[in-house]
Amino acid sequence: MKHSIDDLLDIVYRYYRRGVGVADNGDIDAQLCEKTEEHARLVAARVQASKDERWHSMLRRIGDRFPGMLMNHSLHLPTGGWDGCYSFTIELPDSTDRTLWFQVSFLAPYYIVHSSRTIEIVKRTRDLLSVNFRGMHILVHRSPLDPGFVSHPDDSLRFATVRERYVSFDLLPDEQACAEWISRDIEATFGCERMPPEIGTVLVPDVTAGLRLPGEVRLYDCLFSNQHTWVKPSPSEVSAPCADIEASKLTDSLTAVLTVLAALYQIAWALMPEVQSGSSYWVVTTDGVLRKEEVLRVLAKVRVLMDPPKTPRGIASKRELEAAIREIEALVAGWDGEGEPPASMVAWASGFLASWLVDSDPQASS
Repeated sequence: MKHSIDDLLDIVYRYYRRGVGVADNGDIDAQLCEKTEEHARLVAARVQASKDERWHSMLRRIGDRFPGMLMNHSLHLPTGGWDGCYSFTIELPDSTDRTLWFQVSFLAPYYIVHSSRTIEIVKRTRDLLSVNFRGMHILVHRSPLDPGFVSHPDDSLRFATVRERYVSFDLLPDEQACAEWISRDIEATFGCERMPPEIGTVLVPDVTAGLRLPGEVRLYDCLFSNQHTWVKPSPSEVSAPCADIEASKLTDSLTAVLTVLAALYQIAWALMPEVQSGSSYWVVTTDGVLRKEEVLRVLAKVRVLMDPPKTPRGIASKRELEAAIREIEALVAGWDGEGEPPASMVAWASGFLASWLVDSDPQASS
């Protein structure tokens, strides 16, 4: 190794401000990092790296040597978006879902080669139901064993198998020949050496990287990419999963609530550019009880989005949406807001959903 761990930490701190990136509520706040001099330096390094002809020449050579197998994962670098490295993969022939990753840091003279492995961990489920309902993903904050929300729950819902992918630096025999050929080219092109996992997995104090909080960030995250799980997770590190429930197994009362919510959010999402463009992923969340204030909140947002509609779908369906909104507003006005949604409201929602042509699965959240 050309650098000690202290040397590598000094390099990291040139691009990641210490003690910045965590909001008062303990969550990651990327905007705090983006305002720092260190982040500006990192963005500049990414843009500069994208212009390095050595990188482009090497990719062409490797593509010629392994035709149809190479994928460039650094097309984003000219935007300054993310990563501290060049990344590409080789899809191995005669294999199922087996990919070799090659990553070359442009922040420090090192590279890494790795593939992925999957571990299956059985965990007790938490009080959260995941349901695909009427073309949307809905999370219900209730126990999967609560008969008030799940019909005939059984013990199989107490546990679920979680599959976690993580990085492996121990390459299989049929991976090694490819890795050795490309490694020689990387070393000759950039004059760098491979960073061993006992160095790269060292924790970096006081910085955030991507969605990782201080205490979770490793040298690999900063000098290469924060898009991988660098250490095999232990069962205690894996979050308890939700329970996947088929819509047909929900109780009638929960089905009624979700039907009304589905209709409301189908209307709202049809009017939201970020949903229609597919640029964001949203889900509906509920505790399984429909509340009048929530319905009114969504309708208020819908009225703003309708004045005027800005999505092609909203513009094309303006008359249909206006009629549907008037109907649900009248139903809500006559509802006391207690208990299950009235049958008339559920009937309206069912009728709307049956007639509403869904072009694609919505990808959005309440």
